[in-house]
Amino acid sequence: MLGIIEGDIRYSALAKLMPAKLSKELSDFLDIDVLLLPFGGIDENYNIKQSQLNLLDILKENDIKTILVGNANTKLKNLCLEKNIRLLELLKDYQFVIPNAKLTSMGIIDYLSKGDFAVSDQKIRIVGFGNIGFTLAELLKSNDCSFDIYPMNEIEEKYIRLMGYDIADEKEYDILINTVPKNLDWDYVSLKNKRIIDVASFPYGFDILKINEMGIRYEIVSAIPSKFAYFSAANILKKYIEKNT
Repeated sequence: MLGIIEGDIRYSALAKLMPAKLSKELSDFLDIDVLLLPFGGIDENYNIKQSQLNLLDILKENDIKTILVGNANTKLKNLCLEKNIRLLELLKDYQFVIPNAKLTSMGIIDYLSKGDFAVSDQKIRIVGFGNIGFTLAELLKSNDCSFDIYPMNEIEEKYIRLMGYDIADEKEYDILINTVPKNLDWDYVSLKNKRIIDVASFPYGFDILKINEMGIRYEIVSAIPSKFAYFSAANILKKYIEKNT
């Protein structure tokens, strides 16, 4: 039986799609052998993030065979090794990452389309050409959008050129979409009068203090799959869990 820590809306949807115990109370987690933790996992004291639960308490009451998490810290990795628990890190497995990136990119297009202009009327710059950068570029191309891409290294630049996309240069753009979870060395003056959308995870792509000092329009858009189409996000999880547990 799958146990799900209540919190993320896609987790609530997942509990409606497959047999599972969804709760934030320790007493409800009995007779489970698979446990889905929040994407952030646990802290250094084994406390489960986004909850009042401790992982050690759940393990005492159950014979857990598999734990799923977004990213695992050293504490969780060592605990699973010690107790012979199979650990699956969703954000490191392309079976999950690729469909999740595609849904994220669809959510970004939806977010961009809710303003006064159609997405095809906006000039867009994508920072980074990883999973989200790649799938977002595909969708922008299919929508006849004007966009270019700022690569993080020579490998990304190579694949951008192979795909026939434009490399970012000095030309003007309206919106910058950052996909890289790292504070980059920006010329913040050049970002004034631009709309910055940051879809990366912490620590994001910008120095927030500098952004605020410059009065730059800056939007952090997180957990896009859950906000855009949480049942679709849950279905990605369902398929992954059914295939791997």
